[in-house]
Amino acid sequence: MRLELRERFGDRPVRTLATASLAADGTVEITGEPTSVDLLANYRVHDVPGDRWVSKEEDPALWFELIPRHIASPYRWAERLD
Repeated sequence: MRLELRERFGDRPVRTLATASLAADGTVEITGEPTSVDLLANYRVHDVPGDRWVSKEEDPALWFELIPRHIASPYRWAERLD
């Protein structure tokens, strides 16, 4: 499973800032621009049904499912690739 953190400002083309990959062993690898890698690496998502905050280390599959909704803004978003 992979997702890309992308951004677009004004008329500029869309840029990929970072890529996160979920490996078969459950680990998450993040590559890209240092600031964006740091953002994703340290971002915790809120699991509403469980009423808890989850890191990529605590529950990688849930983190991948929820991260796109948590970081979406008018100029930045996460796009699932597979």
